[in-house]
Amino acid sequence: MISLSDIDVELDGRKILGGVSFTSIADGVVAIMGPSGCGKSTLLKALMGLVKCSGGQIKIGEKICDAAYWNTKQSIFTLVPQVPLLLPWLSLLDNIRLAGESDKAKDEVTKKATDLLEIVGLSESGHLFPWQVSQGMAARASLARTLMIESQVLLLDEPFAAIDATTRFRLQQWLLATIAKLKIQAMMVTHDPREALLIADKIIVLRGRPAKVGNTFDLPERSARNSPDWIFGEAAGQLEKQIRAALDG
Repeated sequence: MISLSDIDVELDGRKILGGVSFTSIADGVVAIMGPSGCGKSTLLKALMGLVKCSGGQIKIGEKICDAAYWNTKQSIFTLVPQVPLLLPWLSLLDNIRLAGESDKAKDEVTKKATDLLEIVGLSESGHLFPWQVSQGMAARASLARTLMIESQVLLLDEPFAAIDATTRFRLQQWLLATIAKLKIQAMMVTHDPREALLIADKIIVLRGRPAKVGNTFDLPERSARNSPDWIFGEAAGQLEKQIRAALDG
């Protein structure tokens, strides 16, 4: 489990995050929501070590770390970029292999990349180049490349925002299945309450300037939400109203 306690971030003399605190879900997804510009992406960058924290603690299991000393050498969080950023001159397999550890044997890296291609449903497409595949396939290849790093928590910054609605729904279902299969944690920034209800196990709403946690929604067990009718039912509708009210508050 990952717990954040009183995370502060200042950028250019302006405080962006002012005491963000919450606990993740073991083998599950935390959706991070809030008004545009409130600091959601800044929080992910801080966890990656790309933005320096000015205060707070990060607890990993029983180990407590001073957030002010958190940096890019951390190996707990890995960011899945919003845009796949695959190298167009390399095949999907080679793009994934590129993220493999350099000190491992070439055959070992290739096998791991091949296994990940199968996990993301691209086992027959590893020879293709990024310009030969759909947006959805590129998004899956990007996730496979990130999984090569073997971190504890995936950070996703609106990973499906630029993808059409039909493909986005299929990718949301696929992402859920992949997270469950690999038994990993994830934190995902989204502006869409429906996406949060579909994917997340807990929803965190950031509010204020500087931002802190304004509302927390613990969703029903995943097994109770597996029915396709749940997302269109009364319970989900009431939750969506509460989330939208929190976002507008």
